[in-house]
Amino acid sequence: MSSKKINLMLVTHDLAIGGLQQVVVNICRTIDRDRFNVSVLCLRTLGEYLPEVEELGIPVFSLPKKEGGTDYLSFLKVAKILRDNAIDVIHTHNTQPFFDGTIGSLMSVRAKIVHTDHARDFPDKLRYMIAEHLMSYFAYKVIGVSAHTSANLNKYEKIPLRKIETIENGIDGTKYEISVNRAEKLSELGINGECGPILGVCVRLSEQKGLEYLLNAMPKIQSVFPNVKLVIAGDGDLRAHLEEVSRKNGLAESVLFLGGRLDIPELLKIFDLYVLPSLWEGLPMIILEAMAAGCPIVATDVGGVARAVKHDDTGLLVEPKDPDSLATAVTTLLQDNALRERLISNAKELFQNSFSAEIMTKQYETLFLESLGVETT
Repeated sequence: MSSKKINLMLVTHDLAIGGLQQVVVNICRTIDRDRFNVSVLCLRTLGEYLPEVEELGIPVFSLPKKEGGTDYLSFLKVAKILRDNAIDVIHTHNTQPFFDGTIGSLMSVRAKIVHTDHARDFPDKLRYMIAEHLMSYFAYKVIGVSAHTSANLNKYEKIPLRKIETIENGIDGTKYEISVNRAEKLSELGINGECGPILGVCVRLSEQKGLEYLLNAMPKIQSVFPNVKLVIAGDGDLRAHLEEVSRKNGLAESVLFLGGRLDIPELLKIFDLYVLPSLWEGLPMIILEAMAAGCPIVATDVGGVARAVKHDDTGLLVEPKDPDSLATAVTTLLQDNALRERLISNAKELFQNSFSAEIMTKQYETLFLESLGVETT
C-alpha cells in the first residue's frame, strides 16, 4: 500500500454553501496529493462549491436522481462508484453519507472508513443515532469536530471512546487577508454608506441558527443605535418566516436578506460585528472565518463555540434563546473600540495557532494512513 497512492473518496450530501461542505473543500485543497488520489461523491445535488473543487482537478461524482422521491437503494449506486474507482479509504460526513458509504463499501471494496460528525442537536432522532451506532462498528474512527460533539457521540450514540477522536475544523486563512472598498460593497448591497453599524450573519436559515432571537433583539439594539443594519447572508427553509418576523418587529428597513452568497470574505470585511445566535453547534466554520477576517464576534455559548470564542478574550458569549443578553453584548461591543480591537487581535492569534486548514487536514491524513497500516512519518 505504501508504494502507491491511496484512493480516497470524500462522501457528502452535496457541495452547496455550508460549513460541512467547506470542510470537504478545504481537505481537497490542502491534502498531500503526492500520497492521495482524492475524489468527492455527492449523494444529492452538486452545489455552489463544485467549480472550486473541479479547479483543483479533483473528480466529483453524483448519484443519478431517482424519480418520485427518496432513493432507498442509493447504497447500491455508491457500491458501484467505490468499486469502479478502487477506493481504499472513505471519509463520510454526517449520517446518510455514513450509512450509504458503509453499506456500499461492505458490498464492494471494503474500504477503511473514517466518519466525521458535524453540528447536530443531541439527542438526535432515534433512527439517526441507531444508524450511526451500528455503522460505527465498521468505521476505523468516528470524528467529532469539537470535544462537545465527541462527548455526545459517546453519550447518546454509545460509540466506544476508543473509536472516537476530535479533529477541529480549519479554514484557509489567506482567503480573508483581503482589502475591500467598504463604500463600493455597501453600494452593491443597496446600503446607504451613511447608515449606522452593520451586524452580519452568514448561516443557513434554519431553526438551529436561532435567528429569530436575534431579530427579537434588534429593537433593543436600535434603541442605542437607531440606524443599525442587520445583513443576513444565507438561505433555507425558514427564510419566509424570518422575513415575516422582521416585518412584525418593524425591521423591514433595517434587516437585509441577501440569500446564499459566495463572497463571505468580502462581507466579513464590511461587518462591524458578527453575530451567531445558534441553539446548537459543533465548531462552526463561520466563526473561524470571522476570526480570520478580523471581524469581532458575539455568539451563543453552545456546542464547541467556546473553543474558539473565549468570553472577553476572543469574543463575547451569551446564553442561547436570550434576546436581551444578545442585545446587551452587541451594544457593549459596538460602544467599546478598545475592547473590539483586543478581541480581534486575540482571535486572530488563536486562529493562526489552532484553526488552519493545514492543521486539520494533516490530522485527517494521519488517520487515513493509520487505517491502512501505512507509516505516517
